[in-house]
Amino acid sequence: MGIGGYFTSYLIYAIPLWLVSGLLILALDIKHYELLKMKKERNVSRFLGWFNVGLACLLFVGSWILKKWV
Repeated sequence: MGIGGYFTSYLIYAIPLWLVSGLLILALDIKHYELLKMKKERNVSRFLGWFNVGLACLLFVGSWILKKWV
């Protein structure tokens, strides 16, 4: 619940941030670690990038479903 009966949500800011940060990790960090032959760091970056993208998609769909049916 929000102040004065209005619903306030930070998801409209968080979802794009998670999506963009995940895509940037996937696009930039993985390439950098491949060039430096750092396998563990590359794998962690790949996991975090896909985790951020997946979380953003999951929260977007979840918030859409809640707005649609609630």
